[in-house]
Amino acid sequence: MGKENVVSVKDSMLPEIITISINKNFKRKYYEKKLLKESAEETRLNGISSIQLYVNTEDLTDIRLYENNDFKKIREVKDIRGPKEMCYEMELRIL
Repeated sequence: MGKENVVSVKDSMLPEIITISINKNFKRKYYEKKLLKESAEETRLNGISSIQLYVNTEDLTDIRLYENNDFKKIREVKDIRGPKEMCYEMELRIL
């Protein structure tokens, strides 16, 4: 069973993608890309200027997915998703 795309809205009103996970049987069918595109469109329709996320610096597959969908690396962050875990903060500018 796969996990769904979860977007949280912080006090700053910038949505943050928490998780995108697709069941392995449906990989390579571009569902991750579709989820990102639909999240971006919904964000744009609601007048929100960007989406932020954190991805482990060693997760090259996900980093590539986000970069191919116009997310940019903002900075490296330590301990945000677990002790000693290094992540990139990434952002997609929409408006």
